[in-house]
Amino acid sequence: MFFYVAPFRYPSTSCGLLFSRRLEAAYAEHGVATPFDSGGLVSKVQRADPDEDVCAFLARHELPVPEHRAYLRGSIQFLFGSAADYVHGRAPALAGLIGLTGTDPRCWTHDVRIPESVPVRSVPYLEAVFVPRARAVNPEIASLLEWCIREAKEVRTFDAPTGDDFRTLQQECIRYIEEKLY
Repeated sequence: MFFYVAPFRYPSTSCGLLFSRRLEAAYAEHGVATPFDSGGLVSKVQRADPDEDVCAFLARHELPVPEHRAYLRGSIQFLFGSAADYVHGRAPALAGLIGLTGTDPRCWTHDVRIPESVPVRSVPYLEAVFVPRARAVNPEIASLLEWCIREAKEVRTFDAPTGDDFRTLQQECIRYIEEKLY
């Protein structure tokens, strides 16, 4: 399982699950993080040395969880103008140290990978669920939303008036994060 340490960044998504940082501590023995989207190495980001093996590059940049957050704090402090720039997916003012280039936010968005299943209905870890209203009528999704309400998890439903579920999903998540941070 992989998780962004940010608002949703994978554009082929219309619903979203936001997990709390406690998930990292619970899976610290097995989880790793990278200061970029590991899946983006295939086609979304450019490496300084394109001949370097992708798996070798990935292994060289893996960080333990939850300790990777110290690197994330430093990146936000020194590379970005503000934490809001990171949250909104704006490119850092300065280039990072690891040699990735590109304007896709997945170049600098931390990614946590846990090599096992993480139950969606995990009370201590699930923070919020984001679903377009049109999809909330699906019986499986409706059941999850009912469970979330019983367990006092945040449920955000939204309309996507322009038809772009992902962009609206991402904006709802950013709004939620800003409400919690500021």
